[in-house]
Amino acid sequence: MPEGGQYTSTEYYGGGGGEYYGPFEEYPQGDWVEDPYLEDTTYQRLGLVAGAAAVFVKPGFDTDTAFLTEDQTGPGTVTTSNDFPYNYQSAPRINLGVIDNEGLSAQVRWFQFEDDSSNGATAGENFIFFNGMPTKTAIGGIAAGGQAGDFIQASSNIKLYTIDVDLSQELNFERWQTTFGGGYRHASVSQQYNAVGTASGAAVSSNAGHRFDGNGIVVFGEARRPLGLFDRRTKGTSSLSFITSAKYAALWGNSKYAAEDQTPGPVAATAQTTSKKSLSITEVQIGMQADFVLQTGALVWVRAAWDGMWWSGAGSAASESGDLSLLGGSITLGMDW
Repeated sequence: MPEGGQYTSTEYYGGGGGEYYGPFEEYPQGDWVEDPYLEDTTYQRLGLVAGAAAVFVKPGFDTDTAFLTEDQTGPGTVTTSNDFPYNYQSAPRINLGVIDNEGLSAQVRWFQFEDDSSNGATAGENFIFFNGMPTKTAIGGIAAGGQAGDFIQASSNIKLYTIDVDLSQELNFERWQTTFGGGYRHASVSQQYNAVGTASGAAVSSNAGHRFDGNGIVVFGEARRPLGLFDRRTKGTSSLSFITSAKYAALWGNSKYAAEDQTPGPVAATAQTTSKKSLSITEVQIGMQADFVLQTGALVWVRAAWDGMWWSGAGSAASESGDLSLLGGSITLGMDW
């Protein structure tokens, strides 16, 4: 240091003129300055991902007639359609798989739904009842009623499930956290229709059912948007996100149909058919998700969402044609560990 503790302009740090009083220290390039506040809190995956959901949905159909009523008491015949009164029903949905620290995942997913319904009526004078849809037998269904006290009682049942085996990858775009994937799907849907009654006091009945089993491909995408400045990968933090997802499956398989009608006489007729069929399934979900990163490194999340599923070509209890919808909501608990 020059006498008097004063640097010349060429000795001054920064190369400019002026005076500087005090020691001058220079850190060699590459030296590490330790920060006591840095901690190893980054969330690291161990390789497991799982989820379980309670889904509450109500089935809907293009046409779901339980029986038709013809009122012939007036000058003209009045025909009324009576549908099956379905309500909301719970169904399970489960996923299980493995995931790496870069968000690549392989999973198996399973969903199953089952529900039934019934409707009936007792006739006054000049009332005639028909089953919901004509069958493929030579009789073509049944007609009940004709005198006071005759009745008809119809019931329906639906069972379906899907099994997926897929691969997916997480990708982040700015604040959006997304997942894209696809794979294989097996699906099955079966529906049954049964109607019993009396025609002028004589017993009549009609039973029909159809089932589709198919295999195909499934593709899907999911997007999450955090609503605050939260880090979904740091231990001890939590976040709340808006979430939406869409899934589409194209399936090809076999459709089987069977029916049996019995009228007074007794006269019985049966029919059975098997055909190739294609079916598509579209699923949409919109909701909110809360993420909690535990100190153990596990990511636990809870999701509440609206769910919509559309089975195009699944038909109804009494008919192979038409579409089936399942609309409602779900509560899901998941873990990424």
